[in-house]
Amino acid sequence: MTQLVFLRHGLTDWNVERRLQGRKDIPLNDDGRDMVAAWRLPKALIDCPIVSSPLIRCMETAEILKSAHPELGAIETDPRLMEKSWGIWEGRNLHEMEATEGDSAHNADHRPKNGESRRDMLGRIGDFLGEAAKQDGPRIVITHRGVIRTVYGIATGWDLSGETPDEMSRRRGQVFDAATDGSAKITQLNLPLKG
Repeated sequence: MTQLVFLRHGLTDWNVERRLQGRKDIPLNDDGRDMVAAWRLPKALIDCPIVSSPLIRCMETAEILKSAHPELGAIETDPRLMEKSWGIWEGRNLHEMEATEGDSAHNADHRPKNGESRRDMLGRIGDFLGEAAKQDGPRIVITHRGVIRTVYGIATGWDLSGETPDEMSRRRGQVFDAATDGSAKITQLNLPLKG
């Protein structure tokens, strides 16, 4: 098994406005940049390689983290780490979608037009975990809330509907061990990122 430390990207204006970002390439805002600049990794992680979603909010997060920890390894990207596609809802307000779609909006099989469901994400995230497990040593993974929730579902058997049974802070790391069969187990939730 290989240890993966999942970090959610810093804040964007669309996070603050509760707009569904999905695959839209939205940069961090100033608060998001400051948030990531304040993160301090535990000593055991300061020379790890980084793998990131290719979306700019994750790439900026990775670059800021690396500038604060120059010993970190190279930053690679993996498209499997992109956020869930919200299809026609991208750029629109979460509450608007909930009002239109009702309770089904947060079900595992809800698939917005031209988008993907939470359950659709299982294949690509499982593939990522299986491949990452073949690498030596821990890795830092910069990604999105939907991806981290999917890894949590793979690790716990949670059905991907509604909110996760455990809270996972965007300001902390979520640590999982990945196996070559695409499974995962929780090592630590809410790893502090303070010096």
